[in-house]
Amino acid sequence: MSRFTKPLQNISLPQRVQQFLEPSVWLEFSPLSSLCDAINLGQGFPDWKPPKFVTEAASKATSDPSWSQYARSSGLPSLVSSISKTYAPLLQRTIDPFKEVCVTVGASEAIFLACQSLVEPGDEVIFVEPAFDIYFGAVIYAGATPKFVSLQPKETGRPIVSASDLQLDYHQLREVLSERSRLLVLNTPHNPTGKVFQREELENIAKVLQDFPRCFVLCDEVYQHLVYDDEVHVPMATIDNMWERTISVYSAGKTFSVTGWKIGWAIGPAHLIRPMMLSQQWIVFSTCTPLQQAVAASLEQANQPFENEPTYYAWLKKYYQRKRDYFYQALIDAGLHPVKPQGSFFIMIDISEMMKRGNIRNEMPPIVREWWNQGKLDIDATTQEAVDYNFCRWQAVEKGVTAIPSSAFYSRQHRHLGSRYVRFSFCKEDSVLEQAKERLLKK
Repeated sequence: MSRFTKPLQNISLPQRVQQFLEPSVWLEFSPLSSLCDAINLGQGFPDWKPPKFVTEAASKATSDPSWSQYARSSGLPSLVSSISKTYAPLLQRTIDPFKEVCVTVGASEAIFLACQSLVEPGDEVIFVEPAFDIYFGAVIYAGATPKFVSLQPKETGRPIVSASDLQLDYHQLREVLSERSRLLVLNTPHNPTGKVFQREELENIAKVLQDFPRCFVLCDEVYQHLVYDDEVHVPMATIDNMWERTISVYSAGKTFSVTGWKIGWAIGPAHLIRPMMLSQQWIVFSTCTPLQQAVAASLEQANQPFENEPTYYAWLKKYYQRKRDYFYQALIDAGLHPVKPQGSFFIMIDISEMMKRGNIRNEMPPIVREWWNQGKLDIDATTQEAVDYNFCRWQAVEKGVTAIPSSAFYSRQHRHLGSRYVRFSFCKEDSVLEQAKERLLKK
């Protein structure tokens, strides 16, 4: 139990809640970043203003009293219609806005809602590790059993220099699946590695799933527009025979740089989306009406020319690729070993050589331990000797730049698989990335 968790008198907490009483990685490193006055490249949220057409849409919606009341529980008609129109070409089919779209409080609620609506105790849910930790919480609260399959290097013994060097072992996937498997959670473009799953890879996953007809796919595609070089995002729902068993999750936050708006949506066949619609009314009832209207207008505008590019999406891709290229080279210049991402706004570095050379001792910096003892930091005690955690602690203190340890994205039994990497986010203003580079270059 965390030293900050006070026992509750005469209350017996459910087992599913007890699993979340230890501090998360976010409860340590965001406060640590503040205490060190470090540049926080740990959490992934843009620090710039949203596009003008987005903020103008919000201003217009919030000033109109007709958008000030509850929305339709599963989504404002104007928004689900815009989503249907926007995603029909991407998913290569007609989408019924009122039967196959559910608007949620961000992508995170879409994931929670899918698990609450379609998964029951005794079911098994498969995660592709490393995986964003919010998936795990949604599954545990649904009473299901998590199972894990890990991304592995394509060539054993060779360093990973690009996210494309990672692959899923389909034999391992088949072994972890069973008649109790209900859900496979997939994320592409992938957080934290930046991997973009290729069509052939998705087809191979679909082939494995053919023998497990009860298992459907929850595909988190919130970074759909953030793909680089010649990569192309392929939705799982476009693979043969997968539309009927796939829920695709998206987010306005990542697309329009408005993560605080918490507007997301799920798209899929009616037999999977309708249970989510019906459950929605008992969980949050509806999402923020004026911001739904603002997103509806923004989706309509995003396909128009923007900043000398054919669409806003084309501009967004170039904008992020420039940041990726800059920060990737900055990490190399600083003597680090980055893994080049194909998509998303995250980049990992391999810290194993630095630790082997003894550049950094695998121990918690004294000042961090002091802050912990003083109650200024909430730290999971099991991570005191974790290599990647201590690297991130050292880097925040000594370099003034905060990253996130990659083992936080693995189950406890597989933490060792992520212990040689840490994750940065590069969704920051150019001046912030330049300052981070200067700090990392300091000896």
